[in-house]
Amino acid sequence: MDMDIQAVSRALARVSQDQRLIELSTALPDALVVERFEGREAVCDDFRFTVDCLSTDAFLDAGALLGQTMSLRLRLANGRLRHWHGHCTHVAVLGSDGGLARYRLVMEPWTAFLKLRRNALMFQDLDALGVMERVLDDYPQAALRVDVTRSLPVYPITTQYRESDHEFVFRLLADAGLAWRFEHSQNNDGGATLVVFDRDASVPEATEPTLRFHRSDATEATDAIQRFSEQRHGTASILAVASWQPEQVEAVAAIATAAPAGPNAPALESFSAPRGGRFATRSDADQHAALQLDALRLPQRLHAGAGSARSMASGFAFTLTQHPDLSGQAFLPLVIEHRAANNLDSGVVELLGHAGDIERGNYRNRFLAVTSGTPVVPVARYKPSAPGLQTAMVVGLPESAVTSTRDHQVRIQFPWQRGTAPNTGGLTDTASHANPDGHAPGDHTSGTWVRVAEWMAGPNWGSHALPRVGSEVLVEFLHSDIDQPVITGQLYNGNVAPPFALADASNHPGTLSGLHTQSLDGGGTQQWVMDDAPGQLRQRLHTSLADSRLELGYLIDHDNARRSGVRGSGFDLATLGWANVRAGQGMLLSTTARQEGASTQMDVTEAVAQLKGAQRTAQALDDAVGIAQVAPLRANERQTDLLAAVDPEQDGHYSGAVNGQAATKPAGGQRDGGDPVERLATPLLFVEGPDAIALATPKSALAYAGGNLHLTTQQDAHIAAGQTFAGVAGGQLALFAQRGPIKSIAADGPISLQANTGKLEVLADQSVTINASDERIDVLAKEKIILQAGQSRITLEGGDITFACPGEFRVKAGQVPFAGGAKAKNTIPPLPISLAQMFSEQFRVVNDDENTPLVGAHYRIAGQDGQYWEGVTDSDGLTERVYTRSVTGLTLSIIAPSKDKDITIR
Repeated sequence: MDMDIQAVSRALARVSQDQRLIELSTALPDALVVERFEGREAVCDDFRFTVDCLSTDAFLDAGALLGQTMSLRLRLANGRLRHWHGHCTHVAVLGSDGGLARYRLVMEPWTAFLKLRRNALMFQDLDALGVMERVLDDYPQAALRVDVTRSLPVYPITTQYRESDHEFVFRLLADAGLAWRFEHSQNNDGGATLVVFDRDASVPEATEPTLRFHRSDATEATDAIQRFSEQRHGTASILAVASWQPEQVEAVAAIATAAPAGPNAPALESFSAPRGGRFATRSDADQHAALQLDALRLPQRLHAGAGSARSMASGFAFTLTQHPDLSGQAFLPLVIEHRAANNLDSGVVELLGHAGDIERGNYRNRFLAVTSGTPVVPVARYKPSAPGLQTAMVVGLPESAVTSTRDHQVRIQFPWQRGTAPNTGGLTDTASHANPDGHAPGDHTSGTWVRVAEWMAGPNWGSHALPRVGSEVLVEFLHSDIDQPVITGQLYNGNVAPPFALADASNHPGTLSGLHTQSLDGGGTQQWVMDDAPGQLRQRLHTSLADSRLELGYLIDHDNARRSGVRGSGFDLATLGWANVRAGQGMLLSTTARQEGASTQMDVTEAVAQLKGAQRTAQALDDAVGIAQVAPLRANERQTDLLAAVDPEQDGHYSGAVNGQAATKPAGGQRDGGDPVERLATPLLFVEGPDAIALATPKSALAYAGGNLHLTTQQDAHIAAGQTFAGVAGGQLALFAQRGPIKSIAADGPISLQANTGKLEVLADQSVTINASDERIDVLAKEKIILQAGQSRITLEGGDITFACPGEFRVKAGQVPFAGGAKAKNTIPPLPISLAQMFSEQFRVVNDDENTPLVGAHYRIAGQDGQYWEGVTDSDGLTERVYTRSVTGLTLSIIAPSKDKDITIR
């Protein structure tokens, strides 16, 4: 046996690959001789050849072959070589005996390396070819040619997530309706080129464009096809697609149709709903539907064959001849399976055992083909589902708190994105020489605009809480599609704590909930707080601007998330700025409480009763005033109008249905009752309280009425002034007391009753008593004084005194002297200042630079006797005129000038 092995080894050593049926080139020249091979090549798939080789070296370095280029050559009938080029992806030792070993090599295209890298990448604003080229840029072995006749849709993002580059790239091509094949250079130094083409691209011809349908015989000089048969398969003849387009607010749909597989085959539809936004236009949908229908119908009519045609290549058309039915027709092989064995010495084969079922020095194949001209479109490949929810960070413009679109969209960046500005702790190394900047820019250029889900959304209504830059958000994917992210929530994390977080100083066991926002510059906050503490329910609406707030329920001091001391209960509306409460159709302020609030909004029954009582009181007093011949109370008319506006028995109710609902109060368990619903008939402010109403201010208060001001009390009215009380009437002034006295008392000072231009009358039904407790009573007149009782009177006129009476004139006294004529000085009360004080002076104050009056200047004029006058200059710069009883010196001082200028006093 040893002699046999040595003989075989010597024989094998003398074997040359020249003129053999099968030859092989590897990184180990002349180390291996091909025994046999099996291989498969196909359109829209990688080729794979398994090559069994023999070697006299049982210890070849397998690592020297792995990943290296290799070429497999098959000698054709005309003596030329057909080349397949690829890379060695697998090496195995199948066995050895002495110095002879059998090796198995697997040859695949350079695209096999794409299976070895899994990645998570995001590509922006590219079509399928652009993404493919970007991926292949990282593979120096790549050889690519594109034969695409139509434009492809560009997508905002295309995401590779937990996919190998091989799965990702060819999934994109299939989804775009693009097919591919490999073309092998037919020389020793060439390689395999990936050719991407569409259904309208031209179909290349095989190196032997014509193949015979003929038997296989050793005497035949050319290869032929021995078996060729037709296969029919039922397929759908209608394909419908529809994809929701949120920007256009419509489902973009299309339907493609074709003839059924046979005359009796049913017309069946295949419907698919690609991801949202898949089609930008209707034409995109039409094109996609047509392509996918072509892909479904590709196996509808196939031709299966077998033979010895060594030149047959997948994707290259040939014409069939000498067939009884199909002669002259062109066909395109889709899949070919090759088998061949070299014509080695029988001793070599017997030593290591037979390696296959094909005869030595022989070649066979079998194939599937379609009629040339049939659109070749791959079936869409499965797209991996996004594994559940993910989190991401919101990114945007530099130094911007919010970056969004009109449609409530933001940009996000996932933790797995790598690049120059990844999320905190992320990778900056992109592991890509072709794209060193990566796909994590950390700003508004990251990814695409992502919609934000709200708990309410509709046409011009809904909630709005846009995530800000730096926020962590929860992301879901529509249809589990990684290219359809939607933000469904926002998250707190280690850097972002909840606004109402529990803490030792917060003084609440998690009872606070609500909303808390911060201004975009971080300078202020706003919040809506709901406190569910047992027995202390409250709500708080607050903004830090002017510390404005509305609090309802249990009132406490509140500082963001901290509960503090009690302040009361009810509601509190407060601001450090301005406040304004307006009601265009009327406003009711009331402290009347109703059990369980059983009534309508503007029910003022109690106040109406009070107003009616006040009206009766005012009318009774008006009647009494009329009897006393005093001017009537004209304000009563306006009071009647007011009462009519609030009284539901008059105008204070709805006159008809409101928004289709009867404006009546429910009664007797029925929705519609008999009593009308109250309302204010005019836009008035109505204030009422069952106990008391208090208005107080430490400074001044003002009450103004353009018409009448009517004050009526059922009991007492008390008006008090700490200093001066002035009652001024532009027309009449009347004081009337129906029952009881009128007292006018000056506790410290005189009482003056003056009638400047008319009469002064003191009238009484009974007696008039004038008493002077301390000194005297002076009755003075310039010309005449008349004292009259009945028909008797005393007249003092000039120097005369006249007594007149119809009866007896008596003078009773202890002594009744009648002195003679005499002279005495008459003292009368001083006249008004303007008549009695004859010395006067007035000043005019002007600016020294402009010689214009100084208006509004606060001045003081001081006299030598200590008397002084203060005031403000008028529009001419004049002071008031000062009167004195005698000549005296005056000094003018400007206390507060209106302008910062020099002044002149004239």
